[in-house]
Amino acid sequence: MRRILPAFLLLTALASAQAPGAAEKARRARELVLAGKTEEAIVLYEELVKADPRDASLRMNLSIAQFKAGRYRGAIAHAEEALRLRPAMITANLFLGASYLELGDAANAAGPLERFVQAQPKDRNARLMLARATLALERYDDAVTHYQAAADLMPQNAAAWYGLGQAFEALSARAFSDLERSAPDSGYFHALFGDALLAGRRYGAAAEHYRQALAQQPSLPGVHEGLAAVYRETGRADLAAAEDDAEKKLVPPDCASQQLACDFVAGRYRELIAAARPAASPQALYWTSKACRQLAKASYERLERLPASPERHILAAKRFEKRSLYPDAVREWREANRLSPADPAIQTGLAVALFHARDHAGALPLLERLIERQPSSAELRFLYGACLANMEQPEKAVPYLEEALKHKPDFLPARAALGQAYLRLGKAAESIPHLKAALPADEDGSRHFQLVRAYQLAGQPDLARQALAAYQTFRKSLEARKINEEGLDIYK
Repeated sequence: MRRILPAFLLLTALASAQAPGAAEKARRARELVLAGKTEEAIVLYEELVKADPRDASLRMNLSIAQFKAGRYRGAIAHAEEALRLRPAMITANLFLGASYLELGDAANAAGPLERFVQAQPKDRNARLMLARATLALERYDDAVTHYQAAADLMPQNAAAWYGLGQAFEALSARAFSDLERSAPDSGYFHALFGDALLAGRRYGAAAEHYRQALAQQPSLPGVHEGLAAVYRETGRADLAAAEDDAEKKLVPPDCASQQLACDFVAGRYRELIAAARPAASPQALYWTSKACRQLAKASYERLERLPASPERHILAAKRFEKRSLYPDAVREWREANRLSPADPAIQTGLAVALFHARDHAGALPLLERLIERQPSSAELRFLYGACLANMEQPEKAVPYLEEALKHKPDFLPARAALGQAYLRLGKAAESIPHLKAALPADEDGSRHFQLVRAYQLAGQPDLARQALAAYQTFRKSLEARKINEEGLDIYK
């Protein structure tokens, strides 16, 4: 992002300071910024601004120098003052928005960036920054517009294609959520849910939803294909072949009455989305979700044809994480971090992957640096505390977990980790409320079992027996769900 600076420095420096001494100081400051000596340049610009506080160009140059030095709050203050002095100074909107975006404040970044892009629609960096801001604000249609424009302006830019894929994925997920709310018993919903379960390798559950979809809409394209994939993954090539044949025998959709289906089969995904938008019917939401998923896939395929980039490795890391292959994800995050060593989002991704890969000692130094930058992050403090707890250092873990809950009291992973830490410290009574609160997020039964132990150690045998019965019931349901999701009971 900081590559945008030199051209604007050339534009603004020429308008600065009239007096010979001031002009020389402005020239020297500009040279220092271009040489990367931004802290020295800031000192000179601050002197110039103090001498002539109403010069908007000097304010703007100081904002630019501070932006390049990573002093974003200072850059914001001087960009805002430059705009107050000269409202038509469009460059100030760019650096105002860019600085807010660097601070993670997409809400305040979007407006200035929109004003700049409206004035300079072909500015590549501004378009990409605006795309990032709108994606963060969950304005997914706008994000698609701006990422697509950035990709058109920069066809070799990995960030544009990765962001476009993310935006389309978000639109697909939103359509799915809308369908779940409006028609949860429809064949359309069961078909989409089957796709999601198949992607998550939950084969038994996927097969059940595909069958429910076929019971309601036997001619819905793609459902036999999904069921065939389930059978292939669970070792029944014969049944998979039968489902593939059934898919091929489907009568093509009647375009007079099923235009959206026709558009999908023909690959007219953008036209489909535009036509479906006003309807919001179950059919429209179904095809919108599937079309957006295809456009996301195409964007990622374009990304993977580009040279190595942080975004390519991030995409690969997230795919490994979906399959719980965390050592492989760590490898990809490390490559992304090597290519972009100053990106806190990549560092956070690496720290999370290290945590899940049980490399807690490797995660701690990363988390320390991230917490220094984001001291109010409940998630980072939880990860740090959980790493310490897993390294058998519960007494050191407790302060971080307690601090995480101060920032986010309903954060169930932190409640579970704090309860576990208290239990290891022999503070059973203190652990109980945290372990109870964390039960809804229990995935493997460990929290239920820890609660049993806490009641026992706290001298509450009746509650311990009740908790043990709940644990046993949970384990049975967990085993049944595992058998179903792995597809082991599909053929019974």
